[in-house]
Parts: sequence; structure tokens; C-alpha cells
Amino acid sequence: MNTKIFPLTLLILISILVIPFSGCERVKQTVTPPDGPSTVKIGVIQPSGVAISFSKGAQLAKAQRNESSGILGMKVEFLVRDNQGDLPRPDAAESVRLARELIEQEGVVAMLGPIFSSNSLKVGPVVTQLQRPMIPCSSGHTVTSVGGEFVFLVATPSSVQGRVLARLAFDETEVGAKTAATIRQTNDAYSESVATAFAENFQKLGGKIVATEVYQLGDKTFDTQLMKIKAADAEVIFAASFNPEVPLLIAQARSMDIEATFIGGNGWDEAERLLGTLTDNAPLEGAYFFRDFSAEAPNAAPFVQAYTAMFGVPPDGTAAWGYDAMSLLATAMENAGTLEPTAVRDALANITDYQGASAIAGYDAERHPLKSSAIHIIRDGQIELYKIFKP
Repeated sequence: MNTKIFPLTLLILISILVIPFSGCERVKQTVTPPDGPSTVKIGVIQPSGVAISFSKGAQLAKAQRNESSGILGMKVEFLVRDNQGDLPRPDAAESVRLARELIEQEGVVAMLGPIFSSNSLKVGPVVTQLQRPMIPCSSGHTVTSVGGEFVFLVATPSSVQGRVLARLAFDETEVGAKTAATIRQTNDAYSESVATAFAENFQKLGGKIVATEVYQLGDKTFDTQLMKIKAADAEVIFAASFNPEVPLLIAQARSMDIEATFIGGNGWDEAERLLGTLTDNAPLEGAYFFRDFSAEAPNAAPFVQAYTAMFGVPPDGTAAWGYDAMSLLATAMENAGTLEPTAVRDALANITDYQGASAIAGYDAERHPLKSSAIHIIRDGQIELYKIFKP
């Protein structure tokens, strides 16, 4: 035997055997591909025509991360999907399809969005089944319990909003109401849950709910509902609504000489459409709504300045959620020291004393954020801070 040929033959055989195993290992390496610089892929489900400041806030947080050290030394990459198309609101079934696509085909390590609790309630079980942390732009208090252990809220849950707004309606000198009416959108998880929470808490305080009305998505007139509310002589109208229905509803109420104080949840908090639907915003004067972000808070100044510089307009609460959602994910990944989903989930649950667009003391057992509630009022056509309620 030629001893010079034998080592060469053995080396070739070893190479043939090793290549398939190396390929298997390469499939497992979802974080650090061997063929170039890696990125941290994060899926974003953002409707094209609603609450677009959510993904803008997230973009700002991503840009700041990438300008420094990224996450674990890797750049952040967003894979953005539109779940709305030509529809008036995002579609829950499409949200589920896109979530599966982003996780199973694109290999994202976490999810931001979707928007609206009705969508998040459907997507939550999917991300928990596939084990990917998700922070939606939603505040329905059942989103996390239905969605599972990989779902975390960044917005104050509807149960807390209802409690705080009931206190505002019943206890505050400027309002001090003893009777209230509620009006909400049908077939929407958030609208129903926050209206229910308000009514329950208002009655616990000693108030009386004198009318409970509903409207359909896309309605532009509310004659029947407002006539019933007017007849009931409610001092406060809790509008568990979204835009553009909110300004249209209030304007019509004022045209019917309804003088009740309007109060709303964070579904109002889309500044461009809240203040941009009517040609004259005088009917909105004196209306209150929930926003768990305050641009006036000193600690929020860096976010407000950076967002305004990047997009040319000041941020609203939806922008703050997007910024905080991305920043919380990045913090959890850094704290975990890995992108492994369970480790990131655990690190998210253990975050304390976070300060970004808003301040979050930590997460409770339901994966709801512990944060202050900033009630805002519309004065002279502008949104102003009225009062901060501590958690």
C-alpha cells in the first residue's frame, strides 16, 4: 500500500462524513450564521392606516440601539408586515397568518404588535405555542391571560384604565359626576373590557350608570344612541371608542346640546386623528382621556426630543408604546445574555425600574406593566396633562 495515498483518502472520507453534520449544526444556529454578520430579527405587525406611530416609536428605539452596540453585539432588523390592507381595521385572521409566517419562515426571535386587543387575543396563543416573546400595541386586560406566558403588555391594562377613569369621573372636583353613560364599539375586545371596567368601578364608588349604548365600526352618526343618553341626563359620557369615531361622536353630542363631560380610554390616544378629524375642534374642549405616557414628564424629555427630531412631529401615547416595547425587548435580551426565547421571556418578567418613554416599575404576575396613569385634557385644541395617578 502506498502510505502517502492513505492519509489523503482518509481525509477525504472524513470530510464527506463531516459535511452533513456541519449542515445540521448550521440549521440550529438561528442567531449566529457562519457566513457573515448576524442580525437580531424582530417581527413587527403594523397596520398601514391605523396607529402608525407605534412602529415609528419602535424604529426610533431600534435606531438608537443600532447606533450604539446593537443587541448582544448584533444589529437589530425589523421585518414589518401590514395586517390591514384596504380594510377599515386590521384583520385578526391575517394577523395570525403573518405571525406564523414571521416566526416559521423568517425566523424572527420576538414580535412587536399587533395593534388592537381583538387581534392580539388571536395572535397570543400562536406566539406562546411557537415560543416567541410578544409585546403588542394593546391594552385589553385579558390579552396576556388568553395569549399565554410569552405575551407582555406595554400599555396599562383596560382594568386599570377603567378604575382610574371612574375615580376621575366620580371624585375629581372638575367632574364630580354621580351619573354616567357608556358607549362602546361592538365586537371589539378592548372597547368592551374598558367600558365594563369603568361601569363596575363607577358603581362601586356610588355612581349610577344610566345608559349603556353601542355603535358599529365605521359609524359616522350616533343619533339614536345620543338621544337615549340625553334623555337619561348623564353627567358623564364614557366613550370606549377609537378615532375617527371619538371626535365625530362628541361633535354630534354638542350639536344636540348635550353638555355631559366626555371621558375616554387610551383608544383615543392617536393624536393625528383625534385632533385632525374635525375642521373645528371646539366640541372636544374639556374632554378627558387616559394616556399612560406624559410628554411633560422630565424623564420623558429625551424620548420626546429624539422622536420629534426623527419624524418632525411630537410623539403620542402609541409612539411611546412602540418605543418602550422595543426598548424592553432589547433590555431583556441583554439581561438574558442570549436570544433563546424562554430566557428572554423570563428576563422580561424580571425587568424593574425601566425608564424610557414612560416609567415601568416592573411586571405583575399577569405580565401587566406597573406604571403611572397620566390623564390628559383637551384645552384650546391641544392635548395637555391634567393629572397623574400613581399605580
